[in-house]
Amino acid sequence: MSQFEIRAKDGLARLGRFETNHGTVTTPLLMPVVHPGKSEVTPSQLVSEFKFQMVITNAYIIKSTDRFRDAALDKGVHSLLNFSGPIMTDSGTFQMYTHGLPEGEIDPMDIVSFQRQIGSDVGTILDTFSDPYATWARVEQDVQVSTERARISIPVKGDMLLAGTVQGGIYPDLRIRAADEMAPLNIDVHPIGGLVPLMEQYRYADIVRATLAAKSHLPPQRPVHLFGCGHPMFFAQAVLMGCDLFDSASYAKFAESGRLLFPTGTVHLSDLRELPCECPACNSTTIDDLQRLDKAAQSLILTKHNLYVSAAEIRRVRQAIADGNLLELAALRARSHPALYEALDIFLEQIGNIESSAPSANAKSVFYTGPETARHPLLRTFQYRILERYPFRRTRMLVMVPDMGAKPFSETNQAIENEVKMRDPAEMLLFYVTPIGVVPWELEHVYPAQQTIFPASVDSECLTAAGESLTRLLSTMEFDDCMWVSRETPTNVLSAATGLSDRATKVSGVSELSQILPAASHPQLWQKRVIAGVCAFQWDVRDMDSFGLNELGITLSSSTGKIRHITRNGKVLFTLVPTNGLLTPTYDGGRLLLKSGLKDDYKVVVDDDAAPFVADGKSVMTKFVKWAGPHLMAGEEVLVVDSKGEFLGSGKAVLNGREMMAFRRGVAVIMRHSKKQPPVDYKEDDQESF
Repeated sequence: MSQFEIRAKDGLARLGRFETNHGTVTTPLLMPVVHPGKSEVTPSQLVSEFKFQMVITNAYIIKSTDRFRDAALDKGVHSLLNFSGPIMTDSGTFQMYTHGLPEGEIDPMDIVSFQRQIGSDVGTILDTFSDPYATWARVEQDVQVSTERARISIPVKGDMLLAGTVQGGIYPDLRIRAADEMAPLNIDVHPIGGLVPLMEQYRYADIVRATLAAKSHLPPQRPVHLFGCGHPMFFAQAVLMGCDLFDSASYAKFAESGRLLFPTGTVHLSDLRELPCECPACNSTTIDDLQRLDKAAQSLILTKHNLYVSAAEIRRVRQAIADGNLLELAALRARSHPALYEALDIFLEQIGNIESSAPSANAKSVFYTGPETARHPLLRTFQYRILERYPFRRTRMLVMVPDMGAKPFSETNQAIENEVKMRDPAEMLLFYVTPIGVVPWELEHVYPAQQTIFPASVDSECLTAAGESLTRLLSTMEFDDCMWVSRETPTNVLSAATGLSDRATKVSGVSELSQILPAASHPQLWQKRVIAGVCAFQWDVRDMDSFGLNELGITLSSSTGKIRHITRNGKVLFTLVPTNGLLTPTYDGGRLLLKSGLKDDYKVVVDDDAAPFVADGKSVMTKFVKWAGPHLMAGEEVLVVDSKGEFLGSGKAVLNGREMMAFRRGVAVIMRHSKKQPPVDYKEDDQESF
């Protein structure tokens, strides 16, 4: 069984660790393809100079060449390549396809056995490559053959990790079938095969459809390898789809034909007047000197350039996952070619059906990159939760304020906020109409309401999406009167787009609204309606009587005026995190959530053997998770209990519920507060109690 674990997530993208017999590597990673007899750059150079972690070579070429075969069988493939790190071997499937080799040229079981004998860390089954233009019936046969070959290969793999390739051509239903048939087998890695011709034809949209279809049906604890994905312009999108491993011979092939790889595309050396690159290979020469070199010397420099650029882009992708802005990077790369942008469009169209991270998974800003921002998974999840969970649906007065969110809402709407703070929700509700959709006043500080950065003008797709969000929410609301505060901002047009023109009274600005609003009949403590809104949004807790809201104390920061703590009897129950506007429970706060009827979706059950360690504050490891909510998202604040339901503590989910149940390695929940830790005392510092 492969030793794979996830350290961080950004949507479907995973920052992980993959353990092999020759070392542990960080994913996503790119494996340069190494020919055993003719590599301009040696495998050891790939590590020392270019910082690659793992390579891939071809077992068929080794086995069919006497001197390579004898050396590999005698001392192993690592000795053959003079490489001490992890090595993956391919079986020869692509060679059979490209060279038209006869069906019996390679024996499926023999080639897997050979890979084990030469000490490959990850061997590959001999699958059947499907031509992109093959009929559905022919591809179905290829899937059946590939699955059967995977099944018969498992008994001969020994302790070698085995890659079971998912075929299916351009047919998503066959990709799903192949993934479903591979899933129960004792496979360690899942390559998505048959994509090289699609890469060469810039059919990235077909690659996205095929990959997402397979990915959604593969076991989450196994790394996914996108076979033949070697161009840096596609790395960000491929990782965005949840792919973990890549291989590339492009760095050498493109160099041989005088082409330079960049994250923004391919450039022919003959078309350049300057070297637009800061890599060591390009910095060591000039365009004139490079063009005067003989072909071999020129090819070596271009090869090194391609390696430097590819390695840097993979590192850039890994950093983007850690920063939570991989989609923004992929969107920038998609501008490089219309086919890439089409592929991104397909991804965003389909991502809604696949689990992602929660809006609270990170608190980094979401930057507008174009029309695709309207379909950012974090923004869509945010709007979905508002639609499903916003607790206040009936009011006498609904006030709608268009806002671009360029500054905190309160900075430009203080007079309106002062009015709503004095009123019960049944008397008045305030909605901000923004480019990301509707933001109720109670949730104005919840990520990503004010962390999404838009330009002064917004494209029509974003406005349309925002209008649809407003229309859906309004269809669930009951109100007697509606006030629309007209302002010089792009979202002001949504008054007409949502049919509010005939129902809403338009007022020209905040000052006019303040003059016509009736006096508050029953002044309320605004902090409590904010807490009610956040609890509903975050945990779907709506029974505020069980929550005991009226008996709780609320403290504010004297410097910002925002809610800081929820307390009871001098003990902190919850802290409202300034960076994301959500609540983190202490141990006592977790007990209150359980008493309030918290749904199972936000609970993680651990094995009783691990319970004492979790109660001491140790992280919950995946191998001790007995059950996790199937709809739990990575990034959620969760409660951890033992098999009897005894509460052990609260923490932040690193994985989603499905992943917690599937992985046997890595952290599932980082504990914040636990049973045996002392309670958090409220200290009078810069806080004011209400």
